[in-house]
Amino acid sequence: MNLMECIVQNKMKKSNIGIILLSSLSMAVLPANASLISSWNLNGDYSDSTGNGHAGAGFGSNFLVDSPSNSNLQSANFNNSSYVALNQSFSGVGSLSEFSASAWFKTTATGNNWSLLDFDRSDFFNMVVTGRGGIAFSTSTGIIHDMFSLKTGLNDGNWHHVAVTYGAATGKTIYIDGAADSSTSYNGALGTFRTRFGFIGDGSEASSFNGKRNGLYYDGLISEVKLWDESISEQAVSAQAVRAKVPEPSTLAIFALGMIGLASRRLKKQS
Repeated sequence: MNLMECIVQNKMKKSNIGIILLSSLSMAVLPANASLISSWNLNGDYSDSTGNGHAGAGFGSNFLVDSPSNSNLQSANFNNSSYVALNQSFSGVGSLSEFSASAWFKTTATGNNWSLLDFDRSDFFNMVVTGRGGIAFSTSTGIIHDMFSLKTGLNDGNWHHVAVTYGAATGKTIYIDGAADSSTSYNGALGTFRTRFGFIGDGSEASSFNGKRNGLYYDGLISEVKLWDESISEQAVSAQAVRAKVPEPSTLAIFALGMIGLASRRLKKQS
């Protein structure tokens, strides 16, 4: 091999190493959620971190220093009489063809616990922790379709992640702690002629922001409530559920840059 061939080969090695390391970094860091339309982290406030203007307002809830993940220090505390009203609504017959929602929760309640996220079970959908510590996922096409998780006992005082997905291609699925728990068929696009605004911690009957509620409250902690306008994949759900175990992105970036620098120095020595 002549000198020119050695130089070209070394440059190609450097380029390939950089590509591999950067690709690994992009896979390790949680992917960007292009379809994420609302994200209420509940980390000391009720803002919507997507910038889409869907901020909430808390009524009777407060914050505790307790969280399932590295990204949050605090979570919203609900005392069976408090709620968060959301500045987001759905409206129109068949207006919601697919979506996904997720949340972290921690509860010991055994009574009539209610919604982690609610846009009215009778008109659009809700995601509820039941008194048995299971998950109820209800949707409405004008006809209510209730669905219940196989797993119960999630009211054990530990943090759990729940996600629900709904779409023509994927059906209707409940995920618990990153794994699919139960699935059923797609019932068609959701929505009635009514407008429904959302709530965390209570049920919606609201046609305006902070409007009528059904007074069925949640008791416990809630963190990182998210809403997508598509049925996200099982891999995307799993990525959300293991966030607490993943190093901060800044740490990963520093590690990757260090590895790139180390590889570059070694190649220089070899050349």
